[in-house]
Amino acid sequence: MLSELGFPVKFVNWVMQCLYSVSYSILINGCPTKPIPTKKGLRQGDPISPYLFALRMEYLSRCLVALADNADFSYHPRCKKLDLTHMMFADDLLMFSRADESAVKALFDAFTKFSLVSGLEANLHKSEVYLAGVSDHVASNIVSSIGVPQGSFPFRYLGVPLTTRKLSFTDCKPLIDRTVARIKSWTSKFLSYAGRLQLVKSVLFGIQLYWCQIFVMPKKVMKEIQRICRCFLWTGDDADSRKASISWEQLCFPKSCGGWNLKDLTVWNKAAVLKHCWALALKQDRLWVRWIHAYYIQHRDFWTMPNPNGLTWSLRKIWHNREVFLQANGVDQFVQASKFRIQKMYKFLHPVGAQVGWKRLICNSHASPKSTFIMWLAVQNRLATKDRLIRWQLSIDGTCGLCQLESESLEHLFFSCSYSQEIWKQVLVSLGVPRNVLPWHDEVQIAVKKSRSKQKQACKYSIAFIESVYCVWLQRNSKVFRDHVDPVKTVVSNIMFNVECRCQ
Repeated sequence: MLSELGFPVKFVNWVMQCLYSVSYSILINGCPTKPIPTKKGLRQGDPISPYLFALRMEYLSRCLVALADNADFSYHPRCKKLDLTHMMFADDLLMFSRADESAVKALFDAFTKFSLVSGLEANLHKSEVYLAGVSDHVASNIVSSIGVPQGSFPFRYLGVPLTTRKLSFTDCKPLIDRTVARIKSWTSKFLSYAGRLQLVKSVLFGIQLYWCQIFVMPKKVMKEIQRICRCFLWTGDDADSRKASISWEQLCFPKSCGGWNLKDLTVWNKAAVLKHCWALALKQDRLWVRWIHAYYIQHRDFWTMPNPNGLTWSLRKIWHNREVFLQANGVDQFVQASKFRIQKMYKFLHPVGAQVGWKRLICNSHASPKSTFIMWLAVQNRLATKDRLIRWQLSIDGTCGLCQLESESLEHLFFSCSYSQEIWKQVLVSLGVPRNVLPWHDEVQIAVKKSRSKQKQACKYSIAFIESVYCVWLQRNSKVFRDHVDPVKTVVSNIMFNVECRCQ
């Protein structure tokens, strides 16, 4: 094989020496056996291995390209203009030919030649042949001549389903199942809101963003994935139907607008699909772009041409979305360093709310993430205080469990309650700000003002405020669920310890 590729004899001998000199020993009762020579393969981790694999794939490509000179071979009807015989990614291989016995046999013979020369063989149990436009008799002859079973669409390639029709909910079931499996594999019941939020942002969305950049996803699938993520965030489970404290739409807002900058999957999918429009318009040197230009665009202007006949459902969606660029007066605003930025298009398509007055308290927060999340709920009055639970028709005692004097509400809990008031008062003394405790909204305004400053003392103040709100909420829950409350001194000590740690 190396000789056919034009490598000198000396280089070929070096490579063969690497192959022939491999041997292994096995430890039996702590003693190594005699070296066992291998019949093929390199040493595990040998740096030459990926280069040899690439050379083998180059040899395979040349074998398949040479089929153009074979009288028995005919191109697939949609591959002739590009002389396309195969596509490969690592060890995943697609080969194309006309659906007649002689062409398929010539294609299979070329691959057999490669196998005999390189030592790499296809796993026929994991291989399938896909036929269309032929009779059952012809299909049966082709399958029996090459010994590969016939498959049907959709089939999975590089982790995603390939299909000839609109992607269905059933086709996307593996994506949904994988998302649910990730949730159930974590000890999610023991994660804080902030921990689950981070997992939603980094892991769950990472699973489906790959799909979103390839397919026009069904809206039903997007809604189901968002439902799973929403339930996981608020309950730690994928099936709990409990109402969310904050709507998913607001969670997708930027932090400055009161959200957490999550992705609206439907909008993100549309932004990702619009990248395909840009690639087609610029005639990028990609195989699929050249293929569409060869068979559909055919030297016409992509922006002004009518929709071609025979487009698949996904391609019709791409053509339909050209209007977005026309509304945006071109594509330049979405391009940076000669690359289309999906994030820029997402911002263009995704409406956001107005900026909130307390944005700096959350955006500039140096407090712990779990404390910041509780603060975010508190400033929007979305904590499940007893007055809100009663409004939800729950039969509970509405008295504050910390002071046993007044009804529990957000304004009472922070910091009109005698217990929480004493905590915040001692924290203020520890910060060197001895003053009377103010009503909740006034305290929030002071903390917001402090969060705008870069001075260390102001930073400590805003952290202390957020940590105090979090610790008071913990004590409130401890009283409700365990009938236990820590002494004020202990709580203040924990708050100041966290403040000093976060200020380092």
